Amino acid sequence: MPTSFQRFFSQLKYRIDVIFGLIFPQKCVGCDKETMHKGRGVCFACNSKIMWSQPFEREINSQILQGVNLSNVHAAYSLFYFSKDGVGQSLIHQLKYRGSWKTGLFLGEKLGLSIEELVRVNQLDCLIPIAMFHRKKFDRGYNQAYYIAKGLSSITGTPIRQNLIKKRKQTQSQTKLSREQRRMNVRNTFVVSDKLKKFQTIGLVDDVVTTGSTLREVCKEIINVNRSIKIIIFTIGVARIE
Repeated sequence: MPTSFQRFFSQLKYRIDVIFGLIFPQKCVGCDKETMHKGRGVCFACNSKIMWSQPFEREINSQILQGVNLSNVHAAYSLFYFSKDGVGQSLIHQLKYRGSWKTGLFLGEKLGLSIEELVRVNQLDCLIPIAMFHRKKFDRGYNQAYYIAKGLSSITGTPIRQNLIKKRKQTQSQTKLSREQRRMNVRNTFVVSDKLKKFQTIGLVDDVVTTGSTLREVCKEIINVNRSIKIIIFTIGVARIE
């Protein structure tokens, strides 16, 4: 239960955000209109256009699990379906290419609120963000998967463990590749730490899933280190298969 100091600090932060928003208004990524909600990047109208996952939970879970296709991966959760030129894709673009790591925090928190009870039932040892190649991370300034994990962790209380997975080479952009090309593109790309041997259940955090090739490659490397490990996948967006 929040203390009086926590309530005061929360109210103060909200007022500062409102004032900051008046001076430096943020525009919605969907309609380009001003939105008062700093860090969210989307107005209420565009928020209603996003295909949030709740009505499609089984469909999304099944799509990710089929893409990864490994028995150690027990469940998968995502925040929304996205399609080309939709509001969801604009949010992801803002997170990845416009320097808005706060969007990752917001979306991670929103994902955490939607699956908080499920995470507690699974008793995760930790959350592990999917690694970026170090040069790409330097160019971008951050790993978006880390900020998604940070938002998720703030709701669930699950600790984050970085540096257990490393990406050892830069890969070609997967955007225009076929399923088979994606699989070959990420082959032998990741290395994982032997420290994963001590974990029973982990949560892998990524931004988006299209075919599941990247997640499958990471999971295979983890399973090579720990054959009995249980893996739960968390992502923000899933590309809907039409």
